[in-house]
Amino acid sequence: MAGAVLLAGCASPLIQPGAQTVDGLPLTTPLTWSDLGHRGERLWTRDGTLLNALQVYTDIEPGEHVFRGRMRGKNDEGARFRAGLSEIEISELIIEGLRASGFSNVAALDLRPARLNGHTGFRAELRYDNRDGLHYRGLLLAEGADGSLSFLMYTAPAEFYFERDRASVEAIFDSLAR
Repeated sequence: MAGAVLLAGCASPLIQPGAQTVDGLPLTTPLTWSDLGHRGERLWTRDGTLLNALQVYTDIEPGEHVFRGRMRGKNDEGARFRAGLSEIEISELIIEGLRASGFSNVAALDLRPARLNGHTGFRAELRYDNRDGLHYRGLLLAEGADGSLSFLMYTAPAEFYFERDRASVEAIFDSLAR
């Protein structure tokens, strides 16, 4: 019995389909997700983070790492956000962060204007390979127009999982266009 209570305490919270407010972002999700993250750095998954991950980063301040990762030292510039970056520069910053995380052949394609929570931003499609050579695809919605960076990044193996949930993730992105 005590073991069951301990295991229940370890379960990640479920995000149910419908309207949600996630760290100040009002969105609608058509799917159930497990939330493995915390405020400002959400990590949602349906089948495990290697099979699909929707990361939600909010209010990254100038000088802060794009993935809020730990730096190797005080002189490590890494992929740090700077106010006033263009959409192209923000996408390049996120690509730099993915490369620094050990991914290869990282590219952002089809960069186009979009809105995120009332702010001017952009959408893009991502492609990269993990260390084992598995091909991933992703969707990115980002904005840095308000002086801080907020973005959602969905990634999944290209073979099956990406296309399976693509329309649902695009619906989430569309719900943030207000």
